[in-house]
Amino acid sequence: MTTSLKTLLSQLGLSQNESLVYIALSRLGEALVQEVSHEAKLPRTTVASILERLKDLGFVTVHKTKGKFVYWIEDPHVLVTHEKTRLDVAEQLAARLHLEYHKADKKPTVEIYETKAGIQKLMTKVITDIAKGAEFLVFESPIKKHYQAVLSEEFYHAMAKLKEKKGIRTRALIPSGHQEFIRPKTLEYSVEVRALPSGVAMEISFWILDSSIVLFYGEQIFAMKMNHQHTQESMKSLFEYLWSQSNPLIK
Repeated sequence: MTTSLKTLLSQLGLSQNESLVYIALSRLGEALVQEVSHEAKLPRTTVASILERLKDLGFVTVHKTKGKFVYWIEDPHVLVTHEKTRLDVAEQLAARLHLEYHKADKKPTVEIYETKAGIQKLMTKVITDIAKGAEFLVFESPIKKHYQAVLSEEFYHAMAKLKEKKGIRTRALIPSGHQEFIRPKTLEYSVEVRALPSGVAMEISFWILDSSIVLFYGEQIFAMKMNHQHTQESMKSLFEYLWSQSNPLIK
């Protein structure tokens, strides 16, 4: 039983000797330093030092009577309270550090592409660089036929097959009513499509990558890639929310 208690206390951050002192005091209920020392079988000076540390941590209570310090444990549930307090502090710290992390985020870098060849090169690089098994999140507007404006059927399907070969799953959101304009065979390449709620418009092709976003407008032969982690995270959160509110296509 004692070994089990020592193990549990060590998991709360107490050293071996601190655990022995805590267990000894819990058995005694209320005791002087020398009594705890005798029960724990540790030197008096060591026990005195440990009791002070446990007092500072809130594990034990002390009062002075007749010139002597008496220690006791009011309720073992103080350990639960202590750990909950530590958890609350850790959660607050994590939230604050997350904000500081974003403050340190670098300024966005932007790449502009204004030719068919440039956009094709961008698409090839995106698919080549994306990790195997990754997820590709996109807002699309099938009725605008952005891809048809700059890509041949052969190039489009070659890129789609490369994504499929790398195990890349695509989730796409399109405006309601655009289902009939989806490019033929698109859904054969591990692509899941949902229709946005009625009234939510989308005129461009918008990709959300690992640490960047891409805006693509085929009619004007224009694409922009922004490299910025904070922006990517914000747009991904928006995508996930809209995905949860959108309707799967009826096959």
